[in-house]
Amino acid sequence: MRSHSAAPRRVPRQQRGERRVAALLDAAAAVIADVGYEAATMNEIACRAGACIGSLYQFFPNKESLTQALRAQYGKEFHTAWESLENQAASLTIEQLVAQLIHTAVDFVTEHPAFLALLDAPRATRNPSIRKVLRELLARIFLLQKPSLSKARALRAAAVTLQLIKGMNELYAESDAATRESLVQEFKIVLRCYLTFHLTPRFGSPESAPTHKPGVAGRF
Repeated sequence: MRSHSAAPRRVPRQQRGERRVAALLDAAAAVIADVGYEAATMNEIACRAGACIGSLYQFFPNKESLTQALRAQYGKEFHTAWESLENQAASLTIEQLVAQLIHTAVDFVTEHPAFLALLDAPRATRNPSIRKVLRELLARIFLLQKPSLSKARALRAAAVTLQLIKGMNELYAESDAATRESLVQEFKIVLRCYLTFHLTPRFGSPESAPTHKPGVAGRF
């Protein structure tokens, strides 16, 4: 009986092993992009990589562990793509910041066609630490934009921004080519309005807004 663990069976310790794993991940991405996550099989992935199935199982006991590794790779690449914004953040307008965040996400999806297909993969294949690293990167960028922002608010704004971009990716995956550009523009508007509220000094913070005692309506 095969293990259902999402952990890799073997971690490569030499360059040759690292190259084999890279080839297997490239093959997995190609197959998943072609047929979708559910239809992708370990046999087809091994075949696409020009490897025997035993070689694939040597590193990945199942499709879940292979997917987790592919997602981890994508997370690191996406972090690198956004990382350059940290050096520019203080000099960017909010509109420029939003445009770069959104366009980087769209370019990444375009260059990694398996990325959207992986949205259908099981939740167990996701790596919370990658999301945490991205959230912290965005929070640092927001703090450079507005140094008076508290770290807690910056992290919260980063979490919401990531969720908005995830929502854009999901709708992007469901849309045809003719409507994708207009969809991206809609999300630019939403993210620009949201970040303008949090990063522009003239707007008040949610914490400083007046509180209301719950009446009848407040109980619902």
